[in-house]
Amino acid sequence: MIKKNPETYRELVAVRNVLAISKYYNVSQEFLDAAYDFLIENENNTIHCSKDKITFNPSPTTIFKEYTVDSVSSIDGMIITSSNLNIIPHYEYHSSGGGFSGSSSNNNNNNNNNNNNNNNH
Repeated sequence: MIKKNPETYRELVAVRNVLAISKYYNVSQEFLDAAYDFLIENENNTIHCSKDKITFNPSPTTIFKEYTVDSVSSIDGMIITSSNLNIIPHYEYHSSGGGFSGSSSNNNNNNNNNNNNNNNH
């Protein structure tokens, strides 16, 4: 849990967003407190999480702090602000080896023709 009690809605959402980090990464209580303080310090501050790194970014091109972490989940990352939490899921590409069949569009055309014929009666 974050050591500070939230006093505003923005702070409450920031607590929720920071605690979400601990669901996906092995991080300490001290890290969670630092992450919360960083987000509350400025509305533009962002935390970016990848598979093995978490960075504190005061602007899109600046890294304030960088931490090496162990992921405990199969997500590709997270983007966190004091008001938003975006989880980037991990997708694995699987080749099906099959081609595209046009039967679906033909079937839709047949269904549309049948509906039109039924409406004319």
